[in-house]
Amino acid sequence: MESQETAPGVVCFDLDGTLVDPLLGVRNCLLKTCDAFGLDLPDEATIRSWIGFGMRESLATLPGLEDPARLEDALDFYWDRYREDGVFEHELYPGVFHLLHRLKRQGHRIYIVSAKPSLFARRIAYQFDLNLIFDDIFGSTLKGRWQPKTEVLGGLVKQGTVRPGGVFIGDRGVDMVAARDHGLEAIGVGWGYGTREELLAAGAEHLFDTVPELDAWLRIRFPQPERFDAFSRSE
Repeated sequence: MESQETAPGVVCFDLDGTLVDPLLGVRNCLLKTCDAFGLDLPDEATIRSWIGFGMRESLATLPGLEDPARLEDALDFYWDRYREDGVFEHELYPGVFHLLHRLKRQGHRIYIVSAKPSLFARRIAYQFDLNLIFDDIFGSTLKGRWQPKTEVLGGLVKQGTVRPGGVFIGDRGVDMVAARDHGLEAIGVGWGYGTREELLAAGAEHLFDTVPELDAWLRIRFPQPERFDAFSRSE
C-alpha cells in the first residue's frame, strides 16, 4: 500500500484564465456577433468579467437580445465563429506546459473542469498538445444552462471521478467555492481574470501570482517522484 507521500493525487484545473488566456478569441467572436446582430460591443472590462461564466447568460445582458429566440440565434452564431476561429486565438500561459508534464510524470490524476463547452475545451487542449496530459476534460454543453462549477464538481465527486483531498486550481471565485464545497484544497492564481479580493473572499487557501510560484508550491504539496513518461498514461 502506498504511503500518503507516494500515492498519486488529484489535481483539477480551470481552463480559461488558469491554463490559457482566451481573451483574444472571446473578444473577436463577440465583435463578429455584435456586428451581425446590430449590437454594441461590450467594453473591455465587461468582456473580461464574462470569462469563466456562461456565454448565454452573458449575452443575455446585452440590449437587443431580450427576445429568447434572438438570444439563441446570437449564441449559435457566436459558437459557430468560435468553432471556426476562436479556439485558435488562445495563448497558453508560459510555464504551464512544463508544470503539467511534471505532474503527469508523477502519476497524478489530472482534470480540466471548465465553464467552456467541453467540445471546445478538448479542442483547445489538443491544439496545445495537452490532450494526453489530462485524464479527462469536463465542461458545459452548448445549449444547456450554465452550471456553476460547484455543480459540475459535485457530479464528478458523486460518480467517483474526483475524490476529496486533492486540489482545485483556478482564477475565479466560483472555482474556490467549488473546491471548498467538495473537500478540495482551493488554490487561486492571480494571472487570470478574477481579482485577489474575489479569490480570497471565496475561500482561496493559497494564492499565487505567477506560474513558477504555483509550480514551486506543487512540488512541495506533491513530493512524489517522477516515474512515468508524460504520454504513457493516456487513455
